[in-house]
Amino acid sequence: MKKLSACLLAALLFLAACTSEESAPEPPPASTYKPPVTEPYVSPALPEEWGDDAQNLLSVPWTVVSSGAAGALTFDGERVRWELSSPNGSAEVEGVPAFEDGVMTVDGQEFRWKTLAAYCLLTTGGETWRLTRADSVDEARRAFRLVNGTWSGSGMTLSFEDQIASLSLGDRSIQGGWTLSNDGTLKISSSAEGFNLAKGAKVKADSIETLDFPPELAFDGDFSTRYSSAYNDPVTVTADLGKTKTIGCAVLYFETAYSSEFKIEYKNAQNQWVEAAHVKRNSQSGVDQPVTVPFKNAVEAREIRFVGLKRGTDWGHSFYELELYENVPGTAEMKVYAEGEEMVVLFEGLTYRLTKGS
Repeated sequence: MKKLSACLLAALLFLAACTSEESAPEPPPASTYKPPVTEPYVSPALPEEWGDDAQNLLSVPWTVVSSGAAGALTFDGERVRWELSSPNGSAEVEGVPAFEDGVMTVDGQEFRWKTLAAYCLLTTGGETWRLTRADSVDEARRAFRLVNGTWSGSGMTLSFEDQIASLSLGDRSIQGGWTLSNDGTLKISSSAEGFNLAKGAKVKADSIETLDFPPELAFDGDFSTRYSSAYNDPVTVTADLGKTKTIGCAVLYFETAYSSEFKIEYKNAQNQWVEAAHVKRNSQSGVDQPVTVPFKNAVEAREIRFVGLKRGTDWGHSFYELELYENVPGTAEMKVYAEGEEMVVLFEGLTYRLTKGS
């Protein structure tokens, strides 16, 4: 009986393990995903009276991807569709085209064009766009569809607003400018730019070299002044930003007396100091060689502090400015494919299927 019970228990444990694995499958690796095969594009028939120039323009689908802009020009055999999202705004025009004296008119909007071997120069609304050939209508419209909405699925959210892309995945995120190549490679790049959150902060230090180098001088936006500690380790410089702010990175401009090892810490809601970043091997100094320190994750904090652990010289820890920015600098690169109503994203070896939100 005991032997039977042991066998039964082992079987139940095996079954539970199998059920658990089936209920929480891992996302499939990107290597298993194969982009859908694109059927050869069949050019729609055009009326002869439209002429050869119209044939050159409408015999293939075209896509626009450049300088934060995304768009497409397509023709379904009856109606032309022009879609564009750019820094100057968005446009969607659709209708039966009319041709006269080298001008195509769609729903009252005029288009002039020049087709070349690999691309087309299209002028409309006072702007000229370079269009490249696409293998299908879906491929042509991919960029425009992508940047006009919020896409989510498999724990990932990808959105675009005011020419800025935002990617969230678990507790990680990146926000910044974007580029999208014709092969579907999307790059989102964030840099330490924008408003310096640390300028004018109330600061204090547990060590100063002399009264000529107080910590306030490293938070005044003036690169001709600096803070300097006494010749000892460690030292701490604490900044009160006045209110809680989102902080993603620090930028330090060290004087010749640089810090070779230092930390950036913040005070959390429980009034505890928590490490945001730890630089263990620094050798940079000078206004022309700033040290950008990305945080592990963006933090919400009012108080933040620099902890100089090791001096790089026999002098103290000294820097012209300590700046704080909201963005975490970095780059995220992924492949994006349009598959029906979904966007399939290949990122860091995994496949994410995203659908557009309302």
